Amino acid sequence: MSNSCLGMLVRSSLAALFLCLQPLHPVLGQSAGQSRFALQGPAEQVGAPVIRDALGRPCLDVEAATRAHSVNRVLYDHIVSIKNRCAKLIKVKICYFNSDNCKNVDVGNYQREDVILGTMPKVNSFRYSIFQK
Repeated sequence: MSNSCLGMLVRSSLAALFLCLQPLHPVLGQSAGQSRFALQGPAEQVGAPVIRDALGRPCLDVEAATRAHSVNRVLYDHIVSIKNRCAKLIKVKICYFNSDNCKNVDVGNYQREDVILGTMPKVNSFRYSIFQK
């Protein structure tokens, strides 16, 4: 494993984990010409206030990915990973963009939560929004 990969893993981001493990693990890497994971873009802006730390940085690091099922490759899990970098519990509502299809999550201080927002056939990209409370 390269030093850059080790540095990314120390930060424990979902994207870094996927990128570093792909060449090492056949299930996470290429199989039949198709990657099992596809990283998604950032959350859509909805005008909700963002909770910040004492230095003005956002408390939450948010990443999203789709993951193809092992047996049935046309089914995709839509996963959102939230890491709280602050010393307080943050309540989060994750929704498909412009939808009432939502999940509520309590992200503890300095904790990470991975949430499966949904599973859909043949939908390997999705848009989502996050509301912090």
